[in-house]
Amino acid sequence: MEQQKQHWKEKAADYKMFAGILLALSVFLYIGTLLPTIAPEKKAYLLPFIAILLIGAFSFFQRAIKYIRLLREIDE
Repeated sequence: MEQQKQHWKEKAADYKMFAGILLALSVFLYIGTLLPTIAPEKKAYLLPFIAILLIGAFSFFQRAIKYIRLLREIDE
């Protein structure tokens, strides 16, 4: 049981890290679209990619929350 709890704790930490990286990357790319030096035709490709990154970050946060809830339920 302790080994499973440790495994879930590691998974939750990994998913949080993945989500943070995707969120940081999407913010970085979005700031790049605000700069006037980028060509308008490149913005059309960047914005859907940013949306995909944000959806990925959200799903990783949801998975981390799932494992954190499982850990809390076991502790009770």
